[in-house]
Order: sequence, then C-alpha cells, then structure tokens
Amino acid sequence: MSDSLITKKAMANSLKELMRKKSLEKITVSDIVQNCGLNRQTFYYHFKDKYDLVNWIYHSEIVTKISPVPQGEDWSSVMLNVLNIMRKEKVFYISSLSLDRHSFLYDYMFRATRDMLIQIIEQLAVQDKLNMEVADRNFIAEFYTYGLVGMVIQWAKSGMAETPSEIVEKLSHFIEDSKQVSVDRYWKKTKKGLTEPSKHP
Repeated sequence: MSDSLITKKAMANSLKELMRKKSLEKITVSDIVQNCGLNRQTFYYHFKDKYDLVNWIYHSEIVTKISPVPQGEDWSSVMLNVLNIMRKEKVFYISSLSLDRHSFLYDYMFRATRDMLIQIIEQLAVQDKLNMEVADRNFIAEFYTYGLVGMVIQWAKSGMAETPSEIVEKLSHFIEDSKQVSVDRYWKKTKKGLTEPSKHP
C-alpha cells in the first residue's frame, strides 16, 4: 500500500470516527487532521474539502467493487458485498446520505450499476441470439438502474433495517425483470417488423 493511500485511509477513518459523535456538517478539516495526527497541509494535498474526502470514501469502498463487476463473479454476490460494507459503516453512510445536496454516491452507483446491467443484457443477447439495438439495451439498463439504485439509497437513508441479504433478494427480482423485458422488447419489435406491410411495391 502506497504512503498516499495510507494517508487517505487514515483521514477517512478519522472522519468516520468523528461522525459517530457529531454530524458531518459540524466536522471541520481541523477536526479530521487533529484526530489522526496529521496537518491541514497534508489534507489539502489530497482533498479539496471534507466532501471531497466523503466522495473518495464512496468511490474506494463502493464504486470500485461494482465497476466493472469482477470477471466470473455473480452480480448478486458483488451487491451483497457492497451492502455489507455500507451496513458495517452504517453511521457514516446514513449520515452522509442525509445531506441531499451531496449526491456523489447516487451518481457513482448509477453509472456503475447501469454499466453492470448493460453487461448482463449483452450477455443475454449473445446467449439467446438477440439482435438487440444499442438504444434498446441502454433504455432497459437505465430504466432498471433508477429502481435498483433508488432502492439501495432509500434503504440506507431509512436506517438499513432490512438485512443486505433481504435487499439483494429484492434486487434480484429487478434483474430478472430486466432480462425478461429485454427478450420481450426484442421479440415484439421483431414480430412487428415481420407483420408490418412493406412500404415498397
């Protein structure tokens, strides 16, 4: 592990520790560095402000786990790992997500989840020999991404009462639905193309 990464992790852990005692908005950069024995110059070398540090935590703990999905690993096990991480750091995620004006995690998860769904749909297209257009693939992926990410964020904001396993089971239904919609959309378009009268004599 590089010295830079060690320093960033020290500041991240310091912030999480402080957030167990007071809200993110009341924590200052001075609080963060004093709590972990560093100085402000070191902090600003790595981050522009405390929200940039929060952003880095989101990316390093969550986004890197799902973008891209590790080869050979099922998406459900990846999501279960992500939700377990969030629940382990429950105070940090609930507190930081309560600040609606900072939507870094939603934005990151949206992009990563959309890419994951596109990957799944592409695999389905190859498996079932579907000649699916890019526009259809992207539409289906984005449609279901809103639902998937929305469920995860709402779960976190509402206190993470359900277990990660319960949430993954719900998300599984979304994934299966997206697969079925992919197939149905393709076959409806194909059928329409076959039954429409030709515009040429």
